[in-house]
Amino acid sequence: MRSVLDVIEQPAWAVDAGHRVSQANPSAAAFMGYELPRDLLGTDGRPAELPLLGKPRGRAALHPAPVQGRGTLTHANGSLLPVEWSVFPLTRPGGVAAVYVFRPGAGTPAATREPEEEGPWWTLVARLGADRRRGAAGALQHGAQERLTSLLLGLNLARERLNGEHVPPSAVRLLADAIRDAEEALGQVRDVTAGLYPGVLRLRGLPGALTALAGQWPLPVGVSGNLRERLPEAVEVHTYLLVREALGRAVHGAGARRARVVTDLGRDLVVTVADDGAAPGAGPDAAHLAAMAARVAVLDGSLSVRHTAGEGTTVSAVIPLRPHTDR
Repeated sequence: MRSVLDVIEQPAWAVDAGHRVSQANPSAAAFMGYELPRDLLGTDGRPAELPLLGKPRGRAALHPAPVQGRGTLTHANGSLLPVEWSVFPLTRPGGVAAVYVFRPGAGTPAATREPEEEGPWWTLVARLGADRRRGAAGALQHGAQERLTSLLLGLNLARERLNGEHVPPSAVRLLADAIRDAEEALGQVRDVTAGLYPGVLRLRGLPGALTALAGQWPLPVGVSGNLRERLPEAVEVHTYLLVREALGRAVHGAGARRARVVTDLGRDLVVTVADDGAAPGAGPDAAHLAAMAARVAVLDGSLSVRHTAGEGTTVSAVIPLRPHTDR
């Protein structure tokens, strides 16, 4: 079960026969306002359903087949989080367990944004690009990922039921191979989804997403700054991708041993990525720099790259957040 939850991008947890959370993934902890998945253990894992046709229906039950619904979860601060959910029941000896996979519903901070004012054509282009990424990620999460989750849970359940039975070794190997392939496919869907529109960016905004990104590299990456509020979606998406490109260049092109990301929010958003690696060169380095320039250009910002011998490279992007009167 742990392997299944670990490769699901969306918030997800498993419940025991008493409907108590027995396992949860990091996305679920972040979504619910907890530091660690273990903080959710023992809590009631059933979402309270929204009224249907004006009639309350109580809490979601464990059905004999995968079903979907809408409801609310209680955040760590006591507020209610509207969610859409899919539940995958698993019949096992001694009781019934299930896996819930959640998506933010209308009205959650992750799904609610202040209306963005119409702006110049470049802001519309940036917004369109962000919308397309979010749509593609959503299609993968709500379609392929949930189907693969159901397949993987079913395969694991089949293996449990066959345990101890007189099954030909060749059949056991085929089943093990199918489970491994399903896990790898689910992991690939998660990685593609995260590349298009990371779940942590949707749930926690740019500060949380950059902190999570910092932990994905094989070198220390510090993250600091004064950014605390949500920014327009297009700015968050393209800035996240810009930082990812800058860190990718530092690791794979510059051979850096450490890096730092700083966000400074004022009239503009200033994002700085500094590393102690080699100077930018040709080939892959040029591709990373071109990708960063494209991210900044679509936001009508400016990009500067400075290398100091013996110190490293600093990439700085200035991204306007509101129209400038002197433009």
